[in-house]
Amino acid sequence: MHSTIKLILKLAFALAIIGWLLKSGKLDFSLVQQSLTSGYNWLYCILLLILQDCISGIRWRWLLQLNSEQEFPYPSMVRITWIGLFFNSFLPGAVTGDFIKLLYIKDLDPKMSKTYLVTSVLIDRILGLTGLLCIMGVSSVIFYSELVTISKQMEYLLHINLLLFAGALGFLTFLFAPKVLQQKMLNLSESIPVLGDKIYKTLNSVWMIGQNKRVLLQCLLISVFLQTINFAAFYVISSPFYTTEIPFKYIITLIPIGFMFVAVPISPAGLGVGHVVFERLFSYVEVAGGASFFNLYFLALVFVNSFGFLPYILGGKKHSLEEADHLAQES
Repeated sequence: MHSTIKLILKLAFALAIIGWLLKSGKLDFSLVQQSLTSGYNWLYCILLLILQDCISGIRWRWLLQLNSEQEFPYPSMVRITWIGLFFNSFLPGAVTGDFIKLLYIKDLDPKMSKTYLVTSVLIDRILGLTGLLCIMGVSSVIFYSELVTISKQMEYLLHINLLLFAGALGFLTFLFAPKVLQQKMLNLSESIPVLGDKIYKTLNSVWMIGQNKRVLLQCLLISVFLQTINFAAFYVISSPFYTTEIPFKYIITLIPIGFMFVAVPISPAGLGVGHVVFERLFSYVEVAGGASFFNLYFLALVFVNSFGFLPYILGGKKHSLEEADHLAQES
């Protein structure tokens, strides 16, 4: 019941934003029809998103293998990843898809602890965001002197980018914390009432992953590559409709910022929120239609994520939302 109310509120919020964008003329659905009849951009975008989803299972697979003697077949990881994407896009809460995925991984390795399972998917998500923050941070540093002259809003965004980039580097430093510091923090966590044991186990799992620097570096590199694919998918489907040519240094800064906001699970797959954010971001470079550009990408993304329904229905054993909620409460 709680999940249903949560979904209704999220959808109402997102639809209210969409309604406001339509009424104000900032969202043009006719662009969808134009894009479908103006070449192969939809096909290229969809293929890029499919490629991204197929590769993303590799990163999580590497993290899981660090604490398991079981072999996680790559086809199974792709199937589980796609099921998670389907639930994340169409059902309440980004954690829904994550915990559905954990149930399927538990089937492959029943011995793996719930704490490590939850930690692995958390680190997987953080590494994905870290890849995005690295792109944002590096582009902000390289093009800072040119971008900062655009407007006060852009200057403000650049400073936020640099702050978040510093935070991402701080997180990586935390993963590689010295053993002495790790042990002190573990001892301190044990003294915390009620949640101490859970915090201890989570930190222990985090630093277990942090011990494998080579794997983490590989995961970070693949995260940057995946975010680049995502960035390319947005650009491919939206660029034919830019009212004026936008220099690459603006594009590589603006689009990642938009994706960062969309990553926050305020609404299903960024519905509404992403439309507003991209409308504002493109206005900074005096290009109208940011909401409509995101709308094209959003429809392609939801279309690709909906493919996860097939492996869920046809893949044999099916885990329910009730099981996912139960696992979430236990974790």
